[in-house]
Amino acid sequence: MPLQGESDGSDVDRSQTAQLRILAAAILVAAFLAVASACSLIGQGPGVIEPLPGDLATGTALVGRKYTEAAGLTRYPMTAQPTGTGPFPTMAWTPSPGEITAIDNGKSVDIWITARVSIILDVSRYPKENLVEECVPPDAIGRVSNIPVVPPAFYVVRYEGVNLGRCVVHNGQFQVVINVVHHP
Repeated sequence: MPLQGESDGSDVDRSQTAQLRILAAAILVAAFLAVASACSLIGQGPGVIEPLPGDLATGTALVGRKYTEAAGLTRYPMTAQPTGTGPFPTMAWTPSPGEITAIDNGKSVDIWITARVSIILDVSRYPKENLVEECVPPDAIGRVSNIPVVPPAFYVVRYEGVNLGRCVVHNGQFQVVINVVHHP
């Protein structure tokens, strides 16, 4: 407790706080005035940014549209389709690693839940309507709709591991076993 005639320091604290507030307000006002004066200089004097004339602005928009159209063509290229009925070049195609083909007949493949595997077969030798999945449990695998591109004479069926289990997928003489196992 301060003695009679002495200060407890709160007057000094209030005085310093008031001075700091005034200083902060002065800085804000100075910054505002600097920004306002800079904005009023736009379009005046050398070296200052001026708005584009109308003809340049239009030209810029046309060039922008041209590049947008070119980018669209790059993303979705149009390929020329043959119009004749003559012999067409064959597509050189190799299945990706992990894709099952007729060469894998009789093999067993292990996948885990959410992993995917594709079976790619020749339509003439293994018609898609003859493909059968026999699974224990019945929902061990599920078909997936997004499939890779293959040559016209082939089809793809893609599966995803849904539950632990075993499936035998067969079509005529073709057979492969898909085991859905615990993730390693």
